[in-house]
Amino acid sequence: MDSASPDFLYVPYQQTGENARRAAVAKVAFSLEGISENDLQVLGHLSDAVDLINPVFRNQFDSNTTVIERLLHGVRNVATAAQRDLIDQYLTILNLQNSPYSLLPRKNHLLGIPKTDLQELVKKAAGSLDKDLAVALPYLYDGLALPDKANFYPHDMSEAEWTALGDKANVVNSSIHRPNGKLELRLNEEKYRATLQPVIEHLVKARDLTTHIGLRLYLDSKIEELRHGTTESRRLADFMWIKSGSPVDLILSSALEVYLDNWKNARGEAAGAVLLENSEAQGMLTALVDHLPRLEATAPWTHRKMKIDPDKLPHLRFVDVLNWSGGYVSSPMTVVAQSLPNDGWVIDHVGSVNLVYRNTGRAIYSMSGEMIAREFLPNDVFAEYGDLMFEATQIHSALHELGHTTGAMSPELVGKEPRELLEAEYSPLEEARAELFGMWAMPQMAREGLFSMKTAEAGHYGMVISMVGGLRFEPAQAHVKARNLMWHYFVQNGGVEEVVEGGKKKFRLKITRIDQLVAELLGTIGNIKAAGDKAGAAKLRETYCFTDPMRDDVEKRMEPFPLGRGLLFPRIKREGERYIHALEYPESFSAQPRYAATLRD
Repeated sequence: MDSASPDFLYVPYQQTGENARRAAVAKVAFSLEGISENDLQVLGHLSDAVDLINPVFRNQFDSNTTVIERLLHGVRNVATAAQRDLIDQYLTILNLQNSPYSLLPRKNHLLGIPKTDLQELVKKAAGSLDKDLAVALPYLYDGLALPDKANFYPHDMSEAEWTALGDKANVVNSSIHRPNGKLELRLNEEKYRATLQPVIEHLVKARDLTTHIGLRLYLDSKIEELRHGTTESRRLADFMWIKSGSPVDLILSSALEVYLDNWKNARGEAAGAVLLENSEAQGMLTALVDHLPRLEATAPWTHRKMKIDPDKLPHLRFVDVLNWSGGYVSSPMTVVAQSLPNDGWVIDHVGSVNLVYRNTGRAIYSMSGEMIAREFLPNDVFAEYGDLMFEATQIHSALHELGHTTGAMSPELVGKEPRELLEAEYSPLEEARAELFGMWAMPQMAREGLFSMKTAEAGHYGMVISMVGGLRFEPAQAHVKARNLMWHYFVQNGGVEEVVEGGKKKFRLKITRIDQLVAELLGTIGNIKAAGDKAGAAKLRETYCFTDPMRDDVEKRMEPFPLGRGLLFPRIKREGERYIHALEYPESFSAQPRYAATLRD
């Protein structure tokens, strides 16, 4: 790996048809200060449980990840020093993506060792690696695109077969197989039963140790969910999570977000995270939630939630992450905030939790945030807002997640899931709606005195960085499509001013006009979602979401900046069967225990 600074390292990689890139790996800070002995043991067991769910995600992404690893570890001992470096770099990126595939673009990365040299290494290596080599070669040397169906469906499954599934089509915690020529649905909790068993064992130990009754009840329900996978058990676990109130927290599921399913946007991916509440800004977060009914009442769309039960308001939390795995590790996108659960029924009847990841967000910003801002914002704009941008983007992230909970379906569609009506159009549309809600709400909250108007404007410029940075990619992934669409809408309607400094094109916002455009586009998208208008969503996307003429220039200017951020989490040290009040970092990114976890038969 290339040195970058005392705090992080660069890792180079290459994809077919793409410029050479490099990812960055940084340590994530976490503190055990004030943690009781019991909570320490609970955190340790939850962290181990999270590691053990990672192979489920990797299998959902692509079942051959372990084959590639086995091959490269097998030839590493007979490789030259230079070849070992290339193998180590490849394995780091493989683990950083948690699969052979990047999500931006959805294709594999390439091994820098010539194919003939790899074949010679296989001959020298002990044991038989010929079968592994045959499987791995296309991943290592060809420009493979991740199938839209990932590993959730037979790759030859047709639209007619999808329709014939009926109610089974949208069972989020399942996959579809064709074992004897006939389609078969398997719940994740049955398919991965042996792999989930040690996860459950750690949850049982954490449940028995915790003194927090809310966390104990939540872990009870989560254990039942992982044993059975029924809709009822999943919803009960979501309910207990929302009501838990514990500062020690866990997210763990065989089917959380649905970004891997690029075909029907129906099937979720395994994910896990261990969290600790960060009380640093809880006062402001509580105020944001308290203002949500007023924001909903004045939102620029037609169908509003006019009767909001205070008990169902979202719970907004800043949290620090001790460990995460599965869907949280899928480079180059990194989760900075999240609205959960995803089940619309639970949200409507119980509420939701909106999380902003504090320590991981700071690590991500340290790797590239300020560099990108300096590159694309005029000098006077960066001087004005640069010091505020991290905090402003954290506030915007919180409002983004609250945005996911807002709006209502039109009366004739009450009870319908917009995801089912909009299919592949849903995720990009919903991500755009949430981004716009955050931009729309920030000046509203500034006028209420929750923070300064300058902070709200800094949040807008944080979105400029996200939108312009996304122009380097073909608009295929949901977040990229959303930001691409927003950027072109703003530019075409006079919200952005181009300036040239030092021969480089930079961007200044016309703040008053931007606020008008945000409201207009937010209203349009909110109404499309409420109507389940798939044709309207497609038309909006086709009009404003396209490969930008600046793509090559943006790509060239961003080449020095890392694309993909690997987060190196500390581990709670263990002596015998107990965890002790001390943290240690693994020797390398790939040495994190989640990568040693494997599927069990």
